[in-house]
Amino acid sequence: MLHRRAVAALFALALLAPAAAGAVSIEKGVKAGVNLASFRGDFADIADPNLKAGFVGGAFVAFGFAPDLAIQVEGLFSMKGAKIHWARVFLEGNPVGWYDTFVSPTYLEVPVLLRGTLLRTAAVQPMYYLGPTIGISLGGTFTSDSPAVLDQDLTDLKALDFGFALGAGAGFKLGGRRVLTELRYTTGFGDIYDLEGNLESINQVFSLTAGLAF
Repeated sequence: MLHRRAVAALFALALLAPAAAGAVSIEKGVKAGVNLASFRGDFADIADPNLKAGFVGGAFVAFGFAPDLAIQVEGLFSMKGAKIHWARVFLEGNPVGWYDTFVSPTYLEVPVLLRGTLLRTAAVQPMYYLGPTIGISLGGTFTSDSPAVLDQDLTDLKALDFGFALGAGAGFKLGGRRVLTELRYTTGFGDIYDLEGNLESINQVFSLTAGLAF
């Protein structure tokens, strides 16, 4: 509950800051790339999940309120989860074979980020991002290449996944358009499941994206 209140407060401050300061510019754009997702938490400590690749993409709008600072609000379709590599064994303990299981929750993610730009007059401008995120659950799937495991939809997912993002990137001109590239780390604050006594599976994602600003 404390995390939710903190994120809500940060969202409110972030959204009000440009209006309070008097926004000096607005930049819109689209972006897309790849997520490399996994879990952290109690479940991850036991299962040792691997990274799972997935799509991330959407649109953003940045409200500049100082020469080098902006509030960037995004709406992203984001595929998260993890890949779990495990062995099926006989009762005697002898392994039958190794299999991969994919836990694949999907979100409409809304980051509200402070975006800073360095070396504004340079051809390539370093940029940094940080701020809260809210993931709105769009459901998910549980799939495996093991014949002993049935594919199914994920149930008992929390409707909202609160988190925090931190990233770095660069902006530059290409063919008259402004191109933005970024590497971002996003982590949730709590379990993705709404279950009592569950071993926590907390989203964590590395995202590599490229976008065009208009």
